[in-house]
Amino acid sequence: MSCIGSTRVHAVALIQNSGFDPFRSVLPSEEFQAVAHETGCLPKRRRRLIPEVVAWLVMYARLHGESMTQALIQAWPIVGPPGELVSEEAFCQARNALTLRFWKRLFHRLCVRYEHRHDACMRWKGYRVLAGDGTEATLPILPSLIRCFGRPKNAKGYAKAPQARLVALCSVFTGFCVAFTFVALRVTEHAALGHLLRHLKPKDLLLLDRGFFSLCGRLADPQTPRRLPHASVQPDRRIAPRPSIPWPR
Repeated sequence: MSCIGSTRVHAVALIQNSGFDPFRSVLPSEEFQAVAHETGCLPKRRRRLIPEVVAWLVMYARLHGESMTQALIQAWPIVGPPGELVSEEAFCQARNALTLRFWKRLFHRLCVRYEHRHDACMRWKGYRVLAGDGTEATLPILPSLIRCFGRPKNAKGYAKAPQARLVALCSVFTGFCVAFTFVALRVTEHAALGHLLRHLKPKDLLLLDRGFFSLCGRLADPQTPRRLPHASVQPDRRIAPRPSIPWPR
C-alpha cells in the first residue's frame, strides 16, 4: 500500500508540473474517441465536457484523494477547454454518462498499447512473468455500495463501511496491472483469480505466493542461478500443487 501511495503522489506531482502531456502520450485523444464511439458514449451535441476531458478529470480526482470540488479547481486549467470552470453537478452528469463498458474498453486499449511498447521488459527467458494477489479495500459509506458489496461482520456486529476485494494480475518486472476484478468479500480470492485466468496467454508464468516481487531483484543479479524451482505439470498445462502442501484457505 505504501508503494501505491507513493506512486499516486508522484503522478499528482507530475500532472501539476507537466500537465497531462506525459499521460496523453500513452492514451492519445484518438483512443478516447474510438472507445466513446464503440461504447455509444459520444455526446449527441457539442459540449465542453467530452469523454476525454471527463475521463482525465475522473482520474485526477481519484489521484487527488480530496474533495471533488478541489480536484476540479486544480485539474480544469490543465485539461479543460478554455472558459469558465464547469460546475460539480455538470461534471457528475457527464461522468455518469460514461458507462462501465467505456472504462473497460479504455483499460483494454491501455493494456494493448503498454504491452506493445514494453513487452520485452515484462519477460524473463521468453516468459511474461506475472503475479496474482488480492487485497481488501474499504469503500465510502453509501447505500448503493453497501447493497452491492456488503459490510464485513465480526463478533461485535457489522462494520459501518462496506468492503470489497481487489484481485489483480501484475507484471513482476514493471508493476503494470494487466487484469483485475473488484468483487464482494463473499467471493473468495481463489474464485476471483479463476475469473482472471482467461487473460493468460501462451508463454505466461504466473506466480501465486507471497514474496514473489523479490524475484525481480534476484533474477536481475547475474550471480543468481537461472532456473526456477521444479514443479510437476499436468496434461492441461497447469502446475500441479505438491500433495504434501495443503491448498491455502
